[in-house]
Formats: sequence, structure tokens, C-alpha cells
Amino acid sequence: MCGIAGFRMKGLADARTLSAMTSTLTHRGPNGMGYFMEEGVGLGHRRLSIVDLATGAQPLSNEDGSVVVVFNGEIYNHLDLRKELEAKGHRFATRSDTEVLVHLYEQEGDAFPAHLNGIFAFALYDRTRRRLLLARDPFGVKPLHYAKVQGGLLFGSEIKALLTHGACPRELDHEALRAFLVCEYVPAPLTIYKGVKKLLPGHLLVASNRGLEMTRYWNLPCPLPVPADRRDAAALLRAEIQRSVRGQLMSDVPIGVFLSGGVDSSVVAAAMCAAGGRVESFSIGFTDPSFDESAFARQAARHLGCDHHEHTFSEAELLAEVPGVMARLDEPFADPSIFPTALLSRFARRRVTVALGGDGGDEIFAGYPTYWVHAGYGRYASLPRWARTRALAMADAALPVSHANLTLPYKLRKFRDGAEHPMPLRHHLWLGAWTPDLLSALMPGTEGAPVFPEDWIPPAPATDPVTEAQWLDVHTYLMEDILAKVDRASMMASLETRVPLLDPGVASLAFSLPMAWRLQGRRGKVLLKEAFAQDLPPGFLDRPKKGFGIPMAAWLCGPLRPMAEEILSDGVLGKVPFLDAAVPRRLWREHLNRKADHRKPLWALLCFLDWWRKEPR
Repeated sequence: MCGIAGFRMKGLADARTLSAMTSTLTHRGPNGMGYFMEEGVGLGHRRLSIVDLATGAQPLSNEDGSVVVVFNGEIYNHLDLRKELEAKGHRFATRSDTEVLVHLYEQEGDAFPAHLNGIFAFALYDRTRRRLLLARDPFGVKPLHYAKVQGGLLFGSEIKALLTHGACPRELDHEALRAFLVCEYVPAPLTIYKGVKKLLPGHLLVASNRGLEMTRYWNLPCPLPVPADRRDAAALLRAEIQRSVRGQLMSDVPIGVFLSGGVDSSVVAAAMCAAGGRVESFSIGFTDPSFDESAFARQAARHLGCDHHEHTFSEAELLAEVPGVMARLDEPFADPSIFPTALLSRFARRRVTVALGGDGGDEIFAGYPTYWVHAGYGRYASLPRWARTRALAMADAALPVSHANLTLPYKLRKFRDGAEHPMPLRHHLWLGAWTPDLLSALMPGTEGAPVFPEDWIPPAPATDPVTEAQWLDVHTYLMEDILAKVDRASMMASLETRVPLLDPGVASLAFSLPMAWRLQGRRGKVLLKEAFAQDLPPGFLDRPKKGFGIPMAAWLCGPLRPMAEEILSDGVLGKVPFLDAAVPRRLWREHLNRKADHRKPLWALLCFLDWWRKEPR
């Protein structure tokens, strides 16, 4: 993995500014740096060496230097593309997958990103036509941000690179803030800054003398033909995942696997072992047994024959991670699992530079409990509204308040938060933090439900509620929460992470399966489990889903209480002019007195306020 930054501006390129922008990304690429500059254009690169250690330094160009690229990611089909391009007369100077981009652009023009299978974000400059092209991979595994400014365009892997340029706007986007407080992440294409955008996954942005032109170069192709026989379909799925994993083992540096003990990471580890060679697996545990799955990771590793590495962290070690991680995020992000992910990444980085993981499996194979709630929602909605709302109110009044992890009262109250709203807001509220009513009280003058920029999402391949919820997750929660979390946390440790379950062939096949082969009753990932049951101990894949969480509700009443009270004081919260401080302070009192469990809205707001107090104004 790497970090990229740069600009296309009127006038001379400023070498000092380009160097400063690129230097903010050193953690993404500690092994080297490189620059391309000519009038009005600057491309900067920080390198984490993975493939072609000797000659793969960037920027890279074609034979005559007319096309130049800086690249972050991996192109898994680069060898096949290289053969095709060499047969058409293109000459390569390196073994790097990056060099494929400049020749493929020469051959295919603006259609070239659609030929790539990989995880990537890149900036390619056509010197002859003075065109700058930015592209992001289909699932948004790798980040890319841009800002249209007076005189041109800025871009960078992280927002901090853009903010280094004096022309970058810093105005807070209040609509993005409202979306964040609901979702716990800022959904693409928004960022917390009004003038800075995330490049949408699967999109190409071209900056030329004609202005900016955005096109979508990729859609998830489905449905695909699926064998009618269930065993044949399971065999096909198994073969597709094994193919994807084999293709993602390309590396000139040590490679391993994140092994949590859950279904998805165990499947990836099994496919790695089937590919041959020594497999190093990594997991972390916690002294709190309600959040610890390390025993299952150990069981899977032992059964598969992995060279397993495990470390148990204390509560104090996990808490110590909080301020450092929050300080390095460019915009508010409220998924607490980023803290254990950062610990896992740093632990794995001691032995490997690349790690495969199981991210994406829950979304494409229907692994979240939310999906079976969607499946049964029609029965709830068929009741008279007065009856269902009264039943929920009675349950709320009768059930105790618990700060434990994912209790029945917690789940029922989250269901209540979204039950009377239409999709997709209902889904966001079941997963997220602030409800529209609370949000309107917190931010006076912003009545109504927040706006989520989802008009760019193509129609789901089926109209059943489970597929629609999965499709929404793939284009929102997966991209801007799960994948963003793993990217930021792993890059803090200069570790590359790969996601073989999000190979286009695997994802297309998953969405082409009959819904009953993804979800049966409350059992998700049905065919995935059948496809890999032979690789793991009997019953191993049928354990209840646990997740990678931390005890945030209890921590707010305990070790995080001093930080929370400092942020909710007049010195921080009291100085934010567009928030009604009385609302979060009421939630805080109710949470401390155990009259309610407000872990999600409180933590989301604390994450924003912590970012706000550190942001120069």
C-alpha cells in the first residue's frame, strides 16, 4: 500500500507544497517517496514496498514519458494484463503492477479502469492532453479524496494531505455532520468538510481544460447463472473463493491472515492453507471474556495447521489506544472497533507486511442479524400502527437498562428507533446512533430526517428486503465504515490489508445465490458455511456471531468518563454554536444513572467534538 497526493492547478507547480502534502502520508508509505512536477501539475507518492522491491518506485511512466501515474493498491490480474499489452507492442521497464496502468490507458483510453481486478486509488496524468484522471476501486477498499478549488483540483489518499494546501476549504458540512451522527461515519461522497469529497467507489474523475467529468466505470455484475443443484453451487462458491485467495497471495514480502475465529476469516485462512505454503495467522484477545474470541481463532488455526500468533491485551492497553487513534483520523469516525483493529494491525506488522482478512463476508453472504429482522419486518408492519407502537412502548418501560454487550433490551430499543421509518433510514437507525428527533433537538433549525447521498447506488439485483438491505450495506456501511476502519487502522501500522471475499467474481456470485441460500431463518451465510464445512471442525461455522467490539457503554461510566466530561464541558461543547448542549448533557446524566443506554449517540457526539476541538479555525 502507498499514499498519493497532488494537484492540477493554473500556474507553476509548487514543489514545497507538493512535498508537504505527500509527507503527511509517510505512515502509508515509509519505504520511499517520489514526485513528478511540471507546469501546473504535481504528483506525489509515498511507497510501502510490496511487489517489485527493486524497480517499482513511483511515479511511473510509459516508454516516452507522456503518461505518468502514482498508485496506491494492488492489481491482482496485472500479469495477465501485461501479457496482453506486450503482445500488442507495449514495452515494460519494471515488474511492478503499477506500470500496467500507463500502458493500459494508452491502449484502452478512459475505459481502462474496468479491466482492473484489484484494490486501488490512483492519479494518472496524460501530459500530451493535459488531463488528470483519478480512479477508485469498485468497493472503495482504498481511499481517495479531492477538492475543487479556485484554479484547479487537489487530491490525496487522506484529507490531511489536501488540508496542507492553502487553497483547500475547511468549512464544516452540517449535512455531513447530521449524516455522521446517524451513521457513525460520513457517507461518500461527503466528508466533514463542505468543499472536500470522497471519490465514489467504481468511479473515474477526469480533470481537464473542459472542467471536471465524473463517470461510473463499474457496476457489480449480477445476477450470474448459478447451478440449480445446491452441492454444485457450493462447490462453485468454494472454487471462486479459493481462486480469489490464490490471486491475492502475490507479494515479495511476508504475508499473513487476520484470524478472528469467525466464519469469514476462517474461510479465508482455509483457502490460504489450501493454496499451499506456510500460513501465518494473527489474532488478539481481551481479558474481558464477553468480548474475547481468541479461543475460536486458536481452534481454527490448530485445525488448519497455521503458524498462529496471538496476544491478549488488557483493558488498560486497549484504552491507551484511544487518544492516539482518534488524533490521527481526519474526520469524525465512531466505530469503536477501530481500536482493537489498530492493535491487531500493529501486532501483525511485527512479522508480516501484508494481511488478508474476511471483511465483506457479512454483507455479501447475509451474516448480520439485522438481515433476518428485515426478513420478518413485514409481519410487524402488518399490525395496526397503534398496536405495534404501544407494544414497543410497553416493552421499553418493562425491560431493564443494561450496559452489557448486545442484550435483548438493547436490541429491542434499537429496533424501536427505526421501526416506524421507511427504508433506507430504518436500516441506518437500526445500525446507527442519533435518531431524527434527537438530532433535531441537538441541532435546532435542522428539522426532518438527515439526507443520505445514495442516489448514486444502482438498483439492487432483487427486491426482497434482505437483498435490499445487503445491497445498501455494501454501498454504504461496508465501504465507509468497515473498509475505512481497516484501511486507517492498518495504515497507521504501515500494514497492507487485502479483502479476497470482495473479489468481483465472488461478490457477484454471492448476490446471484437464491436468498434462501444466503439466509435461512436466523442462519446466515448458509451456502458459504456448506462450501467450507469440510475444512473446519464440526459445528465450528455455526456459532452465533459475536463481532469485534469493546464495552463502550461501561467504559463511558468508567475509564472514559474523564474524557467525556471534559468534552461535554462548557470549554468544548459549550463553544459549539450550532449545538444545543442541554440535549447531550441530558443523555449523559441518564446514561451515568443507568436510566438509559446512550452509548451510541454519546460516543458519536464525543468523536465529533474531539475532532472539532482539534480542528484549526
